[in-house]
This record gives sequence, structure tokens and C-alpha cells, in this order.
Amino acid sequence: MGKKAGTLLWNRMRITIPGAVNGGPPGTFNANTGLIQENKSFDGMSPLEPALDERTIVVAMGPDITIGSRVQVIPMSPLAEWTPITHGEPFLDPVTNTVHVLFSNAGVGARTLNVLFWDPHSMIGPGSADTYNPPD
Repeated sequence: MGKKAGTLLWNRMRITIPGAVNGGPPGTFNANTGLIQENKSFDGMSPLEPALDERTIVVAMGPDITIGSRVQVIPMSPLAEWTPITHGEPFLDPVTNTVHVLFSNAGVGARTLNVLFWDPHSMIGPGSADTYNPPD
């Protein structure tokens, strides 16, 4: 995969997520998207600018606000394979320094998915993002 100045802002991948076994819990897969942005000074570029991972920002005039990751998880064809699939909020792995996404497959049997991971560069911003799922 190509990088410029140590940065990778989009990656289209084919991933395989194991399925549930014998009625057990869903199969899971931790996808290392490979996305990395060396300049992570989002806070200084725009107030409440989404970061690479989900976080809570304390706002002086209101309650804590949970904002989603700036990273987009975009399903691609064939879309029928996505039916039993859910995924969590993109997060920054401190070991790899890349963005990861945890996928879950409630269906029987593995599913192979095409997915686009996109990190809109902060120069495109400002931006806004809700979390993919309700906060815990």
C-alpha cells in the first residue's frame, strides 16, 4: 500500500470474518485498516474536530459530548454478505499506531467482505461525526 509522508488516508480491503459456531457467540475480526495520519493535531484545527478514534470532549457550556471517529467504514459490493455483520467504532491501536475496526458476524459461516476505510484529511474539514453505535 502506498504512503506519502508516513500517511495512509484510505484503504479498500477484502476481509474475512469468521461466523458463529454451533449457536455460540458471533465470530469477531479485528481489522487493521493500515490507516495512519502522522499529523494528529485535529483539536487545534477546528473545535470538536473528530479524531481518528471515538472520544468524549468536555465542553465548557454543556455536558460531555461523545463524537465518533473521523474514519469512515464504507460497505462495498456484494452487499448481501454484510447482512449479519456489525462493527464497532474505529479506534487507534497504540501498538501499531494505525486505525483498527472490530467486526462481528452473527451468521453461520465466514463472510468475506469488501470494505473501504477512509480517513478524510483534516485539511478537508471541519467535519462532524456521530458514533456508529449508541454510546455505552
